[in-house]
Amino acid sequence: MASVALSEAEKVYIVHGVQEDLRVDGRGCEDYRCVEVETDVVSNTSGSARVKLGHTDILVGVKAEMGTPKLEKPNEGYLEFFVDCSANATPEFEGRGGDDLGTEIANTLYRIFNNKSSVDLKSLCISPREHCWILYVDVLLLECGGNLFDTISIAVKAALFNTRIPRVRVLEDEEGSKDIELSDDPYDCIRLSVEHVPCIVTLCKIGYRHVVDATLQEEACSLASLLVSVTSKGVVTCMRKVGKGSLDPESIFEMMEVRLGPEAGAGTVWECLLPLLTPLVTPGEFCLCALDPRLRAGRTAGVSWFLLTWQRVVAVGGSGLGGKEPVSDRSLSSPSLISHFHGSR
Repeated sequence: MASVALSEAEKVYIVHGVQEDLRVDGRGCEDYRCVEVETDVVSNTSGSARVKLGHTDILVGVKAEMGTPKLEKPNEGYLEFFVDCSANATPEFEGRGGDDLGTEIANTLYRIFNNKSSVDLKSLCISPREHCWILYVDVLLLECGGNLFDTISIAVKAALFNTRIPRVRVLEDEEGSKDIELSDDPYDCIRLSVEHVPCIVTLCKIGYRHVVDATLQEEACSLASLLVSVTSKGVVTCMRKVGKGSLDPESIFEMMEVRLGPEAGAGTVWECLLPLLTPLVTPGEFCLCALDPRLRAGRTAGVSWFLLTWQRVVAVGGSGLGGKEPVSDRSLSSPSLISHFHGSR
């Protein structure tokens, strides 16, 4: 992970400010910075998106290729992730400096997105056991300014929303042999449903409090963070600890009880999921068993406005929120969305 050198006085200043719910840039502990999303930015891909969150700049491209389904899932397609940490993002990524981080992010994305709760993988199947669509998702880190996982999750969701998969017909002759016919019309395509594709919220523990959308300076003051991936229906697809430090159970309870959304009296994430979760604790990581069907049935009502906003905007494809102005598919910017939710409180 990219880091920045801070003096002890600077760290004390940041930590003391967080304790008073006042961060260096003027935000509260539960406030996000402005998010800029632009889709269809790379011409030679099936779908692409570029997202800027503060000084973090992420470019994602998706290419759809025909392949063979996996043996254990013969009637489903699948996603493959590759993360490239550009040396322009930070000098630490020069040479092979970003390989470990890229592998860590790719593995996390695979766990989050490659399951039935996130993406309708059966819609990627062309012919069971024979042909399916494989979506290769390439993530490029152009600039690293903190809060990587949240920004990448937005970019991946926007790129999947922008992805166009050619329509395919399976022709079968009298002898039973099958042939694949690909449509030549570039407009004859199918769009992937991203309604339940999750977004990530990372909560950084700083002192006795935690913050969302941490900057590089704030991440330098945090020894551990909790990463939570939640769908629009409140299904938690992944939860893990990031960083070298540790989180005591009381801190995890406190993070999961945060209400960032506008719903009054809504249940917190932890209240809804506590009876359903099976924690698996390993050195340096805290994760949840996403294979447990009880977990997939979990519902969270008190999800942050950040999650709800991006789930709804990308899912509706620019139809607007709550009767407000329509949001363009080409460029989505969060200030209007922020004012929408702040105005409804």
